Amino acid sequence: MTGFEPVRWAVAGWGVGGRVFHAPLIRSADGLDLVAVVSTNPERGREARADGLEVVEDLAALREAGVEGVTITTPAGTHADLAVEALGLGLHVVVDKPFATTADDARRIVAAASSDTVLTVYQNRRWDGDFLTIEQLVRDGELGRVDRLESRIERFRPDLPRWTRDHTSEAGGGVLVDLGPHLIDQAVHLLGPVRQVFADLATLGEDRVSEDDAIVMLRHEGGARSTIVASVHAAAEGPRFRVSGTHGGLRIEGFDPQEDQLFAGESPRTAGARWGEDDPGRTLLFEGADGAQRRPLARGRWDTFYPAVAAAIRAGSEVPVPASDAVHVAEIFDAARLSAAEGRWVHLPSPAKN
Repeated sequence: MTGFEPVRWAVAGWGVGGRVFHAPLIRSADGLDLVAVVSTNPERGREARADGLEVVEDLAALREAGVEGVTITTPAGTHADLAVEALGLGLHVVVDKPFATTADDARRIVAAASSDTVLTVYQNRRWDGDFLTIEQLVRDGELGRVDRLESRIERFRPDLPRWTRDHTSEAGGGVLVDLGPHLIDQAVHLLGPVRQVFADLATLGEDRVSEDDAIVMLRHEGGARSTIVASVHAAAEGPRFRVSGTHGGLRIEGFDPQEDQLFAGESPRTAGARWGEDDPGRTLLFEGADGAQRRPLARGRWDTFYPAVAAAIRAGSEVPVPASDAVHVAEIFDAARLSAAEGRWVHLPSPAKN
């Protein structure tokens, strides 16, 4: 129990993001009470009402319904305008990834927040079990100095939905701003700010406006390098993670189970101790001076995000992901587009110059 009154919460958008990815986690979170949905789609509105939720057509109506906060999980190109509007109404805001598709829009969202409103971004893959395991190894110094991170989300989806197929990257289409935020945020969270970016963005499928295959190389301020691969045009996927350090390296195949659990209709509340537990056969291969060894993966903890949001609102604790981190990710989007267009490394300004 939290010891404070639950925060009345809403979701803007009742597609897969709102219905499958967010609602079960919000409903499982101590300190939040999901009461409303913003949607203008009649069919989705009926689904939400059947699920016991009030349905309104715009953000302004949430205030009249006594809602205090909202998750923006509409198509990516709408995130910035809706987040600014919600903050202007005095609502606390969680923005699904991408926080914004450009750095200017990301800064516009941050500027709209007041000292009375909580603003954060749903970078849930910071709490993937495999990534939590890597973080712990880095903290414990088992890898030594990390020199290189390779991180991939590769899928084969020849039939993409219109919201990503028919829009430019700046308007929310393509893998750079869809899968890229997960991978870039993890790299920055693990290895620190990025100072140089080189990207190859390719459109390989037919009838697509934006890229469906992206390779982005990052040079971090501390000297480490990351290679990010995001694709929906890869029938044969590579390893999820590969990390090299001065004392050893690691490799992880496969994918965190929490997404599949949500699609199967489970939630942290219904799954209990099983939530986020990986298949025992999926392990981390660590290779060091003493040879190779298999290690288990930590339990995934997406279930910690929304309780942390509630605590930030009611108890003034830190938000789970600072909005400034999302601004930096959006700066990397901009740099990647410029790099791909001009075929060169793009330098990012130091934080002091932002």
